[in-house]
Amino acid sequence: MSANGSVSLVWAGGEDVFCLSKVGLILDLEDKCKAGIGIIAGRLESGSYGLNDIRETIRLGLIGGGATPERAMASVRNHVDGNPLSHSVLVAYAVVRAVLFGTPVDDPVGKQEPEATENPGSTMTTDASVDLK
Repeated sequence: MSANGSVSLVWAGGEDVFCLSKVGLILDLEDKCKAGIGIIAGRLESGSYGLNDIRETIRLGLIGGGATPERAMASVRNHVDGNPLSHSVLVAYAVVRAVLFGTPVDDPVGKQEPEATENPGSTMTTDASVDLK
């Protein structure tokens, strides 16, 4: 898992990096949404979100990912405002999940799995293994 809480997402016709892991950004989000980050995550997941839960999560996530505040606001105006919210709520939820739970370091989505090799004679020993002799 990535410790910094950033996530790269394909959104609005391109790929952007989002990151809310800076304390100041989380506090700004909580202030704008009038709720704690856990509540915001729950609202995004359950469908009981408000507009700012989506807009501000995306805007602040873009800023944390390296976008200027002006570019982040322009992206929100162009791709969130006036469009179906269902397109953006998934992005907002992924951004919040990344700061809460981290992100896989090597995300296998879209990558071909290596072929498994069978070796029926192999064994694995762990600290929890019990010798039953």
